[in-house]
Parts: sequence; C-alpha cells; structure tokens
Amino acid sequence: MMLSNEITPFDYLRVVLLTQFGANFISQLIASVSDLTKARVAAENILGVINESAVDMNNLSDEGLRPKINGRLMLKNVEFRYPSRPILPVLRNLTFKVRPGESVAIVGPSGSGKSSVFALLQRMYTPTSGEVLIDNYNVKSINPAYLRRVVVSVGQEPTLFSFTLRENIGYGLPEDEATEEKIIKAAKIANIHDFIVSLPQGYDTEVGEFGAQLSGGQKQRIAIARAMIREPRILLLDEATAALDTASEKAVQAALESASKNCTSIHIAHRLSSIRTVDKIIVLVDGEIAEQGTHQELMEEKGLYYEMNQSEI
Repeated sequence: MMLSNEITPFDYLRVVLLTQFGANFISQLIASVSDLTKARVAAENILGVINESAVDMNNLSDEGLRPKINGRLMLKNVEFRYPSRPILPVLRNLTFKVRPGESVAIVGPSGSGKSSVFALLQRMYTPTSGEVLIDNYNVKSINPAYLRRVVVSVGQEPTLFSFTLRENIGYGLPEDEATEEKIIKAAKIANIHDFIVSLPQGYDTEVGEFGAQLSGGQKQRIAIARAMIREPRILLLDEATAALDTASEKAVQAALESASKNCTSIHIAHRLSSIRTVDKIIVLVDGEIAEQGTHQELMEEKGLYYEMNQSEI
C-alpha cells in the first residue's frame, strides 16, 4: 500500500505501534483477571464482616447498666466455643467465684482456656452457655464501654504510642478527665513516677515509636499506670512479667502488687514464682478446673500444680 501511495510511511508506523500497544494492553488485562477476581472475593468478605450486625452486643451503644462495681466475680456453668471453631469447646461447665479485693491466679497448660476467661470477663465474646457475673450483674446487661472502664487488662506486650509519657498514661481516660493529678497518682501506683521526674523533660518526654526509648520494664509500668488511671475495680493481668528479665520483673511485680491493693485482680501466669502470694490459684486443664487452693495447699497435694512448680526448678 505504501508502494502504491495509498498510505504514507507515517500511517504505517502508527498502525504498527497501535497494534502493539493494543496487544500489550489485552495481554495485561487477561493476566489481571485472576487478580481482579481475588480482589472482588476479598472485598465481598470484608464488606460482609463490616455490614454484619451484632447479635447481642453493640460496643458503641449508650444502652446498658452502669452500676457501682465492688469487684465480685462469678463464672457459673460457663461453656464457651469460639465462633470460628464451634465444634471445639474451650471452656467446659466452668464455675468459680472471686471475692471483692481478692487476688486470684489462673494457671495451666497452653490451650487450657486461661485467655478465654479474660475475653469473657471483658465481653469480647459471649459464652455459649452459662453466665458471667460481676456483682451479680450479667456482663451482657452492662454497658460495654463502662464495663471496659471498670474491668481493665494489662498484657504481656504493652502498646505505647509515639507521644509523651503524660499522654501515654492519660490515654486511659477521655482527654478532659486525664488531669495532671490523676496522671501522677497513677504513675506513683505503678512505681514509675520517680523515674519519670528524673528525666530532663519529665512527663513531657517523648517515648519514641512503640516506646523505643524505654526498657521493657519501664514500658510495662507505663501500661500499668495507664490502666490504674481508670481506677478499675477488676484488674486482669495477662502474663504481665513473662517477657522481662529478672531485674525488670521485680520492679514490675512490685508495681502490680501496689496496683492490686484496691481492686480485684486476676493473673494469668507461666512463671509460677510470681503468683505464690495470691489468695487463690486455679489450675485449668482442657477448660475445666483440675485444682484450686493457695500455693501451700496445692504444693501439699502434690498434683499438677506441684509438678508444674518442680519443672521450673
């Protein structure tokens, strides 16, 4: 066609380039079809979760009771299965009581249901059957936001923000409630006040991303202060000293003992040396209570708790 002058060389080049671009586009589109299909399925799953209505709980609801809590706990014939594994019971007909101000430790092998008890007390989940009671109120009847203000948890890996020490401690309360007096009081309970005031900028010291400027024990005591500023009635301590060295563990253990004086405390522990002074120890195995009593009583029984202690020596 060029020889007969029906098209110019420029027209020929344009057709060739457009053909190549079109072929490349189609090949890329075909290659992306599988990715688009996967993305559509993933989006449908995510939107399904977002749009799913809560069966019996709305965390943002203003409804529910806000009773004065003294700290009495009771699990009554509780059975629990995680929604993702409905065939496998995690807790089986579990019943125990905790008096106001009492300190209780829950121990047992991995997978025995210790963390599930904490999840139920904070109403992260609802029992399959049975009741979780706080001062004779079923936790289902208590306002979720209020419940998580009076029932406070301190975990093994504290989350600190890239703010000042003051802001990290005050984060446990709404901004208008986190007064300087409350922040300092909470820091003293957590045995971290003296360290903070020894810093050049005191409470205005930046902790860095994820608390990078602090040691493990210092971060844990900041987390305890954040919990105590809420003045909780029930304190849940989930292996709070498990990741610390011996020196840091002693400092944090002293802070925990101070924090537990004015509230009910429940400990999950793998280091049994940290719970010998609690009022009662509950040994869970496969979601059921195998033993319970004081450290001395359980050691004299020479059962599972005794064997667990012997393995630490």
